[in-house]
Amino acid sequence: MAYNRRDKGAFGKLSKSIGNMEASRLIVEQYKNWDKFCSENNGGWFWHTTDWLEYILNFKPERQAENFSFFVSENGKIKAIVPLVSEINEFEGNNVREFSYQQGPVPAPVFDSRLSDGKKELLKKLVFEEIDRLAQQHKISRARFWNSPLPPEFLETPPISNYLTQFGYKDISLKALLIDLKKNEKELWREMRRNHRRNILKERKFKIIFYKRENINAEIFNAYKETHHKAAGRKTRSDKTFEMMFDWLKRGLAFLTAVEFEEKNIGFEYYLVYKNNVYGASAANDPDFAHLAIRHSLEWEAILWMKQQGYSFYEIGLQQRGALPYDFPSKKQINISHFKKGFGGFEVPLFIGEKYYNEEYREKIAQWRKQQFEIYVEELGNN
Repeated sequence: MAYNRRDKGAFGKLSKSIGNMEASRLIVEQYKNWDKFCSENNGGWFWHTTDWLEYILNFKPERQAENFSFFVSENGKIKAIVPLVSEINEFEGNNVREFSYQQGPVPAPVFDSRLSDGKKELLKKLVFEEIDRLAQQHKISRARFWNSPLPPEFLETPPISNYLTQFGYKDISLKALLIDLKKNEKELWREMRRNHRRNILKERKFKIIFYKRENINAEIFNAYKETHHKAAGRKTRSDKTFEMMFDWLKRGLAFLTAVEFEEKNIGFEYYLVYKNNVYGASAANDPDFAHLAIRHSLEWEAILWMKQQGYSFYEIGLQQRGALPYDFPSKKQINISHFKKGFGGFEVPLFIGEKYYNEEYREKIAQWRKQQFEIYVEELGNN
């Protein structure tokens, strides 16, 4: 199990003005209570669970991930959970410690939806003050948080702004693409790009197989793992993370889709399932069959299968059409976004915020981003 830092005495009562609330560091013995709160609260999704937390802590040992997650309770009942991991990330050849998940943003805290608006706002303030204190105490250079569009709270009442900016975070939001699985098959087909429909009809030779807890086995999962390594050209993360993914399949937290061609598995996609919504987490195609339009058929059949299972929404991925002052997608990433947009759906904000605790690091990032944006604009002008 990954290192789970305790730091006795680092937490105490937050404020008498909001009752008898206390902040406590998350330890393994509290995992069950944490996950119960996440499951029962409309603001939580799989990203907030201890399953995903352990995945992050075990992702790459060289990043020396440390768990600073904490929860706030009142009279023994959890009122907020705050996922928080510090990692060593590299920038310009130097190691920098940040609050991040896989070098990306941390899932934003989840607050008890039954709290009054006033009490929730005060609790938010105190939670982010505690994050600031931990960052300064442990020499964290930057913190980044994001709000997933998949929790019921987001889908029922979509936020219109990035609340993280209230606590000193700079808005660096992006967009995500959701597919409404409640639409009928004709609507979903009609909303797809014409070229996608044509490729799907042309590639009827593929057999699409779905594996979930009832039929998943080690042989098929290992085939996915091997294809993942082959597609990447290397081993990208620890074996422990694959063990976790296999466990999630057996527990019903995921399903695996395989594309079979001439009795050989040539492509896979691994999907996470939580609170009746789905996220496409990992795709791997056998590079020996790169000439075939594997993903068109896989995604379409997966969408239909998700619909048949009664799922509500599918987050198919980011929408990156070009550079922003803080985001510089590669041509490959832009092409992937364009491909995913071809399946229809609708865009939603992916609210992200970042905050610096090291002014020198902030200036270096700002300068690097400025240079990258200028390069992008220049290349755009030359094309």
